[in-house]
Amino acid sequence: MTAYNAHTDQELIVLLKQGDELAYTEIYTRYWPFLFRHSLKMLNDEGQAMDIVQDIFTGMWFNHTMLDFNVSLSAYLYTSVRNRTVNVINKGKLQQVYMESLQDYINKGAYVTDEAVRYKEFEAEIEAEIAKLPPKMREIFELRRTAGLSYKQIAQQLGVGDETVKTQVSRALKALRGKFGANFTLPFL
Repeated sequence: MTAYNAHTDQELIVLLKQGDELAYTEIYTRYWPFLFRHSLKMLNDEGQAMDIVQDIFTGMWFNHTMLDFNVSLSAYLYTSVRNRTVNVINKGKLQQVYMESLQDYINKGAYVTDEAVRYKEFEAEIEAEIAKLPPKMREIFELRRTAGLSYKQIAQQLGVGDETVKTQVSRALKALRGKFGANFTLPFL
């Protein structure tokens, strides 16, 4: 038992922002079991639930100087875990839909068609246009599109503001829509 367990959440946040490892450890000890159970109830997968909670705490430590809470620590942590868990669930559902679609495709005996060839050509055109984007815009766009990072995660990773990330993604999409049409969309953006 440390003196840190007597601190309020607000006091621990102040200490954490100053880089106090013991404050971080107390927050971790105080909330990890509850957050894990919360995620586990939604997922029914201990490994994924552990990974989600660990990712939240890892991000919290690596970004401790930038933490800005508009809500209580517990609300922040629960919301973070819930959102990350929902993302994992949605990704799983998307994979399931893809696998069902793939199985349907195989069952119908449909193999390489002109449509598949056209799709590959179109995909190559898109990649070529993305490669033409300015380097920083392309980097931000790719982190959003391929890594699936949020605007905030990209901003933190690159050391830029959230609005800069949003603007760069918006400009990249505008450039691509200029080339491929106003209704052009990419998945996961």
